[in-house]
Amino acid sequence: MQTYVEALAELCRSAGLPPQYAGDAALLLSAAAFALAIFVVQRALKWTLTAVARVWAKRSRNTWDDAFCEAHFPSRAAHLFAAVLSVRLFGAIFEEGTRLFEIFRAATGVYFAVAVAGTVFAALGALMIVGMNDKRFKDVPIKGFFQALKILVALGAAVWVLSILSDKSPAYFLSGLGALMAILLIVFKDALLGFTAGVMISANDLVRNKDWIEIQSMGVDGEVFDVSLTTVKVRNWDNTIANVPAYALISTAFKNWRGMETSGGRRIKRAIRIDMQTVHFASEDEIARWRKIELLKPYLTRKLEEISAANARVPAEASGVPANVRMLTNLGTFRAYCMAYLKANKRIHQGMTMLVRQLDPGPTGLPLEIYVFTNDTRWANYEDIQSDIFDHLLAVISEFGLAPYQEPSGRNFEGALALAGRSRRA
Repeated sequence: MQTYVEALAELCRSAGLPPQYAGDAALLLSAAAFALAIFVVQRALKWTLTAVARVWAKRSRNTWDDAFCEAHFPSRAAHLFAAVLSVRLFGAIFEEGTRLFEIFRAATGVYFAVAVAGTVFAALGALMIVGMNDKRFKDVPIKGFFQALKILVALGAAVWVLSILSDKSPAYFLSGLGALMAILLIVFKDALLGFTAGVMISANDLVRNKDWIEIQSMGVDGEVFDVSLTTVKVRNWDNTIANVPAYALISTAFKNWRGMETSGGRRIKRAIRIDMQTVHFASEDEIARWRKIELLKPYLTRKLEEISAANARVPAEASGVPANVRMLTNLGTFRAYCMAYLKANKRIHQGMTMLVRQLDPGPTGLPLEIYVFTNDTRWANYEDIQSDIFDHLLAVISEFGLAPYQEPSGRNFEGALALAGRSRRA
């Protein structure tokens, strides 16, 4: 190859270039030709490997080869082959000890280090795609783990490149890593916090893709669609996108609805406020009417037998006072009807807590709370089930002589004024 450089220098002198510049010109032309040759080899390898990989992926039934194509692994491998070739051949072209030799030794070394890092990046990216598409890992936030590995690879490549450029051992830079970390902790505080939080989120399985999370302090309420090492992306129910820093999920309280979805039941916890002035003991006519309600027949039969047995022990002279005897109330019967209705409802989860309970009475009436779980956790279906239940209960409550409490509205005042006007005219 030395003969080739000398021949090129002679060609430059014969072309009219001054003899003192011919040698430098020959070296520069050799360098340009070497770089162009490596570039051509890299492009040819890239085209060939990419074409072969695509044909192979189309014919193969496996999915891992498609993932390697998607991660551009053939392109990165072409760079690696070209880098190996450049490291092997540059010494045969340039004379050792010359300035150009040192420049190309550093350049090819850096190219090789970057090519190795790029190939490892592509391999990790392909493995991440395979893992994310594998049903066995669908609930594992593996993206954060692979991003952490890529950061470690990038740090290793950076130390490698610095050692090549400074012509010093990598141990020299690793020995000063402690002082460097102190500076990095100050400069990249947010990034390092996000990195640490991302590792904790992945290790503790706090958030997964498709989890419904709610962060009230940040106005976030929606479905997670991307969990990375530093950021969690949430698609809110109004179709806006929220980018939540990973460390915010560690330092801020948030609600994850995954447990509800996996349990198979979603809670209904809502109350009907009863006008307490409508609560009374049941009359014989009311009991006769309630006996026609199929859901109430078992309750009425059992309850009336208990009441009859209890009242038989009350002296005859005291039985005429309602306070001395047991009697059915319209509110208690309505509570029993609500429970029977919920137990007969096929859309209510019968294996979870089921309550119809009274809460503390107040100026807005007596709250009668329905506390049950639906067997369908999907939002739209859940809302339909909840609405159907309260539609029915509000419509049937008048059958028990009860009225829901409602604060007076303009219509009530209009009726009162009209009644007062008719009284004055009378």
